[in-house]
Amino acid sequence: MEKPKTPETAATLESKEKGPQKMRKPPTPEELISYYESQGMDSKAASIKVIQDLQGILLRAIGSNARGKTANPMAEMSRKLDTVNTRLAILEMKLDTKPGYLDSLTIGVAAGATLKGIGSVFPHVVGAFGQIWNAVRSSSNARP
Repeated sequence: MEKPKTPETAATLESKEKGPQKMRKPPTPEELISYYESQGMDSKAASIKVIQDLQGILLRAIGSNARGKTANPMAEMSRKLDTVNTRLAILEMKLDTKPGYLDSLTIGVAAGATLKGIGSVFPHVVGAFGQIWNAVRSSSNARP
């Protein structure tokens, strides 16, 4: 079975007349459909053929970014999606291990009670920590 030639649009005819150009305008979908209809296809079959051509171009474009010439573009895309999925799973796992609002509040209340208990037992230790805290706070507020 012989493959039909690609349609020659006005842009490609113009480029043949003027010589080689760096970028030529691709045919519009209407031009492609009318080309396939002129080959004897009905409108639905021509539309399906245009979609198949566009999918083939898309897969070739994805495949050109693959590591090797023999690499399967679908396998490459699947590998990339697996990598993204793995990274998202790791991120989700890290977020799940972080304490929530209630957990943080509980930890703060427990830490405050512990410090108050230490303060009543060892007032000179709490006083020293207070002096350190005030020194750090005053030095950080003194900066412009």
